[in-house]
Amino acid sequence: MIKQSISRRRCLAAAGATVALPFLESLSPGKTYAAGPPSLPPATAAPRLVCIGVSLSMYPGEWNPQQTGHNYVAPKLIEPLSDLRDTFTLISNADHPGVTGGHKGAPAFLSGVYKPERVGQSIVIRNQITLDQLAAKTLGANTRFQSLQLGAADVGVSDSLSWDDKGIPMPTMSDPLDIYEQLFVNDANPERTARSIKMGRSVLDLVNADAKMLHRELSKTDQACLDQYMTSVRDIETGIRRQLEWLKTPKPGVPASTDRATNYHENLDLILELTALALQTDSTRVISVALPGKGMPIEIGNTRVTDYHGQSHHGKDPDVIESLVQVERLHTQSLAKFLHRLQSTQTTEGTLLDCTQVLFGSGLGNASSHSNRDLPVLLAGGGFRHQGHIRLQEGTPLSNVFVTMLQQMGIETDSFAGSNGTVNEYITG
Repeated sequence: MIKQSISRRRCLAAAGATVALPFLESLSPGKTYAAGPPSLPPATAAPRLVCIGVSLSMYPGEWNPQQTGHNYVAPKLIEPLSDLRDTFTLISNADHPGVTGGHKGAPAFLSGVYKPERVGQSIVIRNQITLDQLAAKTLGANTRFQSLQLGAADVGVSDSLSWDDKGIPMPTMSDPLDIYEQLFVNDANPERTARSIKMGRSVLDLVNADAKMLHRELSKTDQACLDQYMTSVRDIETGIRRQLEWLKTPKPGVPASTDRATNYHENLDLILELTALALQTDSTRVISVALPGKGMPIEIGNTRVTDYHGQSHHGKDPDVIESLVQVERLHTQSLAKFLHRLQSTQTTEGTLLDCTQVLFGSGLGNASSHSNRDLPVLLAGGGFRHQGHIRLQEGTPLSNVFVTMLQQMGIETDSFAGSNGTVNEYITG
């Protein structure tokens, strides 16, 4: 029997990462900027992945065209992308067949899984590894950052796009200045930072030793819980080793920007520009960008909206729908700028868009009716044989698209989540 009282929230602080001790029933409660030329050399042509997720979906009536193939009439939400038509494919009738719950199912966009579980009086979302994080295990093996998780605004769990292999949401950055500094500002005192990182690793060593001693005193339930916790600790150790390996490698020279966003889409454009720079400098090859339903004001002409959740629940009111479409056109205008940016950036074997798969969509099919069916899906770049608009058989798992995407990146797999095939016949070869 354990006599001492151990706080439930014992935390580790190492290299900026924290892991909280899980609840165990056996325990009683108790700036120098990186130097370099303003013009960057051509990027490598290695495969890359960008996943952009919109929490509140895209209004279905102005998203998918009526016609299939290249010669479709572009709906209002696709019009900003008209001159890029040959670089992307719209995919309709794809969803995650086992996912329901409306907004609560939105975090399933990149995982294909939504498992609500009651813990006491709360509902906890159990997820699994997302497309980006699975790809990052291969694509991010030799880059400074295995992956980056960014947001147009602060992102809560209900808006999280990226989840690790233990079903834990990945932390997201939404301040362009913080992102810029992490990507392109060299550490002013790398030796001191290295000492701090090594000290953090020694703390983890002590925790590992303590955990081994504690393990035999716990019930089987708590042993399983502690084992999962220690897996998270080992993940932090891996991150620490990665930081040490890259600490003395100078960061790419990218001119600093003094711009500060004043509204949602200015911030989104800065986030996407930093996304392009991160890919161009090979700082990472996998990035997710979340577009939550609220944050900085959204400017529509002379109107400012601070939360367009109300517009997304339009109740078929024509005026409210028009306002919603105006907001969502700003999303696709930002997407168009980003795709143009990638298309105009040369690599050693073509353009950055040629080697970057850009997935844009949502885990919510219709915000007004809380439907998780027929998700809005746009897949751009990546060397695919783009088909304009393809209409799959109703209820086709979106995970089939993910399998094709992973294979195109050179990742050997024939399944993901609830997949039952691929969409190779439509967009590869």
